Amino acid sequence: MSLPKDGPPPSLRPSMAPSRPSALGRWEVVAKIAGGGLSTIYLGRNRDEASHPPVALKIVKNELEADGRIANRFGDEARLLPRLVHPNIVRTLEVGEADGRQFIVMELMTGMNLAAVTDACAARGLRVHADIVAHVAAKVAEALAFAHELDDGTGAPLALIHRDVNPSNIFLTFDGEVKLFDFGLAKSTDAREQTSPGMVVGKLPYIAPEQIMQLPFDQRSDLFALGTTMWETLTSKRLFKRDTDADTVNAVQFGPIPDVRASAPDTPGELWSVVRKALERNRDNRYPNARALLADLGGFVATRDSRAIPSRIAQLLEQLFADEKRRQRGWRKPAIRPMR
Repeated sequence: MSLPKDGPPPSLRPSMAPSRPSALGRWEVVAKIAGGGLSTIYLGRNRDEASHPPVALKIVKNELEADGRIANRFGDEARLLPRLVHPNIVRTLEVGEADGRQFIVMELMTGMNLAAVTDACAARGLRVHADIVAHVAAKVAEALAFAHELDDGTGAPLALIHRDVNPSNIFLTFDGEVKLFDFGLAKSTDAREQTSPGMVVGKLPYIAPEQIMQLPFDQRSDLFALGTTMWETLTSKRLFKRDTDADTVNAVQFGPIPDVRASAPDTPGELWSVVRKALERNRDNRYPNARALLADLGGFVATRDSRAIPSRIAQLLEQLFADEKRRQRGWRKPAIRPMR
């Protein structure tokens, strides 16, 4: 993702804080490692404990800090994330504020998101094996089931909806783990920043038809997004993405949903059945919840050598991203050098 184009010359710009802080509380900011639409992620190290493992530090982009809605949304995410303790959700270590900047401290993962994996396969004329796709989707479904069932601590359901399930927010580590991340657009009953009427939130090629039609929607919309992700990962093609937003919206509502076996003939019929049900435009025909989807995915994965799949994921990433793996492993070197 690109940063906004340069504005006026420095002498004419308003005074503002540096875009990259040198420290956030007890965390030294070492280097930028990723950037999204609203936030930036930096490599960090503990200034007080040299032996502490390096971390990822997430902050709102400097140029967006004055936007109260974005600040509220980031605050909602910061309050939510410490409660999302699950093996397939990126682990949050700390949330805090320093010099007026909110920040989130997360486990540092090395690997690639599923979008990059699918794109790299497509560029080489490859496809991700059906067993791996089913395993990854099952792990995401586990994470969603946990998140969807989360309560407010008193037993009242949060009715949490991720709203941004897509290949860019599914992370595969170089060790073969699967992690769902970026709950920055999540909707819940206790969120301070509620979506304005008429506003569609999420990436257009992955949102459910009921969201486009601005109908009341529920957690089944996340399952449609996961179904789209499975379809694309199996085929190494885009399902609903078109050249314009209007055409993309039309495709989500009315476009064909081809049998994945037309592009990936080695996909087992039972897996296609799972994908097709997740992609039902009528949500009443879709899986009723993430656990129901997980049951079917788990049943399929159980017929495979599931214990070997994490190592197969690690081998695939090594094959596709050997240089990137070495680069990311290098992140740990400056983060654990002795303090002066």
